[in-house]
Amino acid sequence: MARIQYVANARLPSRRAHAYQIVQMCDAFTENGHEVELVIPDRVQPDDAPDSVEEYFDSPINFEITRLPCIDFLGSSSRQPLLRFAFYLQSITFTLAALAYTLRSDWDWLYSRGLLFAVLGAPLFGDSLAVELHRRPSRDRVAALLGRALEHTCGVVVISEGLRDEWRSFTNAPMLVAPDGVRLDRFTIKRSKSSLRTELSLPEGELVCYAGSLKQWKGVDTLVEAAKDIPEVTVCLVGGTAAQQDRLETAVGTMPSNVEMVGHVHPDQVPKYLAASDALVLPNTAERAISRRYTSPLKLFEYMAVGRPIIATDIPSLKEVLNDSSAYFAPPDSSSSLARSIRHVLDDPDASKVARHAREDVKQYTWKHRAESIVDFLQIGV
Repeated sequence: MARIQYVANARLPSRRAHAYQIVQMCDAFTENGHEVELVIPDRVQPDDAPDSVEEYFDSPINFEITRLPCIDFLGSSSRQPLLRFAFYLQSITFTLAALAYTLRSDWDWLYSRGLLFAVLGAPLFGDSLAVELHRRPSRDRVAALLGRALEHTCGVVVISEGLRDEWRSFTNAPMLVAPDGVRLDRFTIKRSKSSLRTELSLPEGELVCYAGSLKQWKGVDTLVEAAKDIPEVTVCLVGGTAAQQDRLETAVGTMPSNVEMVGHVHPDQVPKYLAASDALVLPNTAERAISRRYTSPLKLFEYMAVGRPIIATDIPSLKEVLNDSSAYFAPPDSSSSLARSIRHVLDDPDASKVARHAREDVKQYTWKHRAESIVDFLQIGV
């Protein structure tokens, strides 16, 4: 058994996907028999924040959570220069507090998603530190600086092959590609579509669903435009902040009457919306590298696990996990092509077979399996 200290500059509890991913990984490390301490900042919580980590994620927390002080003015101003200053101030003060705390703590492995913690921690902790990366800095000079620091660590965990290839231009550090994962038990829904739709107040008839952020690079604009070409199909959008909903409505102009914007729901409701659908859509854009090459969407694995046919855009990041046997593909950034693909899937008698194949494939992408592969990688790097 190893003692793992996971350092993350993340607000908890939070509705953000990265917070969910961090909690799932800490839980998975614990499930594999390791002792885990999650070190996070003691942040100011917004008024609509969930009451507790346990309540929001609807599961017992089997690891220790330590909150460290930081200077947090984020949310106190909407002016961009002040927001930027507040962001850097919070990041720096938490990172310094975390470094001081970890230096006097007893652990076997340090694990972090923080870029600043990686740069400052690499010379202090060396091959006892592993860093997980979900993106690369926009500036090559910053990426090169971080890349040199990473070479002094045990290794780097990235979420996609595309992201690994990108970082290979900046570092020779050992790397592990570990896509995100899913808890299969949460997405095993045995109730009928009809009963789920009644509970969720969803209409009968043909229904497809998208669940996740409503950011532009997620491709939701294209999906809403596609809805205009298939008025007989209800397109259900689950998730997104109020600001993201406003952005989407502004971007598409008149919202089609067959688009139902549900907004944010509790995590335990998401599997119900997915299982109530006839098909699930991953409409990521190809216009942004984060979408085209780097991402490993949580919703991808949740879609696979729930056992409904998937329509995904034909981009490298998604095809690292999906293939022609487990999903249907549409050209990216084309609303007409996406509409035709949705119509094809709803009419295809073999769609359920494709969905079953995806559910079988996703068994290798559990959080527990991901944690196992990361620990094996850390042990090799010693």
